[in-house]
Amino acid sequence: MTHVVLDGTLIESDRLAGVREDGNDLGFSQRHKAFVGNVQFRSAPDGTPLWVSDVEPGSTPDITAARIHTLPALYKAAADGLPTLADKGYIGAGIGILIPAPPDRPIRTGTPRRSPACATR
Repeated sequence: MTHVVLDGTLIESDRLAGVREDGNDLGFSQRHKAFVGNVQFRSAPDGTPLWVSDVEPGSTPDITAARIHTLPALYKAAADGLPTLADKGYIGAGIGILIPAPPDRPIRTGTPRRSPACATR
């Protein structure tokens, strides 16, 4: 294979996942207005599934679910020369995880810079 593909999907559910500290339900997706679970998957370039994660609550962002389930394995694959293609939900994922660059910005490599506002936190 020349690369693998990382993506996540939300799957509708009728199960409740629990409540966050702010009182909101963990499994409720505001974007989809439904109770969902976040599942991460890796596939071959032709779309053949290679791996599927356990389900995370629907309120879990893709990057967070990937950090929990798959990024360490993908870092090792990148070190061995196998890059991973992903969408903009994985910005900041780290080495070997390639995301599309916005059309109005040049492609940069290396460590992403933090904004000055983040440096004060």
